[in-house]
Parts: sequence; structure tokens; C-alpha cells
Amino acid sequence: MIDQNEQKAMQRIIDELLQECMASDDALSCAIETIDMIPTDLEACKPRLVLFTQDDCIPCKEDREKYAVLLSNGQVTEIDANSPEGKVIMDQNNLEQLPSLVLLDCQNKLIGELFDEKTTPGEDISVLPS
Repeated sequence: MIDQNEQKAMQRIIDELLQECMASDDALSCAIETIDMIPTDLEACKPRLVLFTQDDCIPCKEDREKYAVLLSNGQVTEIDANSPEGKVIMDQNNLEQLPSLVLLDCQNKLIGELFDEKTTPGEDISVLPS
């Protein structure tokens, strides 16, 4: 078991790594790798990748298809922007665009927003500075 000081140090490292990811050319892959390396028994604030969508949104359907593998294996979580949870998170982070792929901390605070400028599946993902 790690003590509180070690936990805080680990959290700082995780936060720094994620900030580096957001500045990288391959932010999505970097964020996934960073999140995956966090031990499940670590009492750190584990971030998550979230895709905000809504049913009547054609680009949302396209992004569901683009990120289907990540959604099916749990590396990305889809949240309906019209759901109570979706509305709260989008409002608190001033997110308005749909679809929206974002990196949130464990308290649902925005770390960064990833966007693809309507690339086709498999193309590189860019980062929109938060």
C-alpha cells in the first residue's frame, strides 16, 4: 500500500504525462497508453476518454463508427449529451460541439478536447488546446 505522499507524487506524474499527451501529435494514442498504465489499485484520480454524442447527430454516428473499437473495449465511454450526466459534464466544462471527444479527470473536469476535423477512420487525431 502506498502512503499519501507517494499517491500525490504519482498523481502529479499522471497529470504531467497527460498534459504532454495533449500537446503531442498523437494525443489519443498517448492518452490511452497513459490511462492504461495506471494501476487499478492506485487510489489516483484516473482520467477517462469520453465521446459526447446525441441520437439525431449525423457526425456523431460517424464518430461512433470511427471509434467503435475503442468504445467496444472500454477505452472510450460514450455519453449522450442530452442525458442528465451529459448535460452536467458538458455545462461544467463549457462544451458545446457535438460530437466531442474529450479527456476528463476523475471529477469530470476537462483535461483537453481531441478533435479530428472530420478525418476518415484511422487517420491521425489532432488536439484542440483547452
